[in-house]
Amino acid sequence: MIDFAGDSTHKIDKKGRIFMPSALLEEVERAIAQKEMDPLEGGYFRVFANRAVGCFDLYTESEFRKFRLTSLGKEKTAQGARLLRRFIGANTRRIKVDSQNRILLPEDLRSGLPLEGDVEIVGCGSYIEVWDAKTFLEKAMPEADNYYGIEAPGLRNPDYVPEEGEQ
Repeated sequence: MIDFAGDSTHKIDKKGRIFMPSALLEEVERAIAQKEMDPLEGGYFRVFANRAVGCFDLYTESEFRKFRLTSLGKEKTAQGARLLRRFIGANTRRIKVDSQNRILLPEDLRSGLPLEGDVEIVGCGSYIEVWDAKTFLEKAMPEADNYYGIEAPGLRNPDYVPEEGEQ
């Protein structure tokens, strides 16, 4: 199972290219070597302009299929599923990692999520988020910090074993 983690700041060039951190690309290589991922997926991502959140989401092919099926599975009507398929389809592209470990965020998708200067690339488990660095630092990360601060007392480490009489 793919498990992207960590974050780093990189520049986006005028063409919309960003450097992919080696740790994230190594995770893809690890998943292929462990036969957790099809070797044909290596070197490619699906980029989704997630305008509802304000960032780009990058998925491997198999994780993108899971995302799409899970999203559609939550729809209660045929019309809702049709609209969601249309939105996801129109806002997703298949992209290739180039020989310099860069990806090109397509211009038509960038117009709805402007990125300039620095971008923050964040490993989020099964996918990667790409944010405008200022938006990430001023909005997205404080929201995540706040949420974690509220939820953390109720979160338990999977290795935690309660003592007798403890709930």
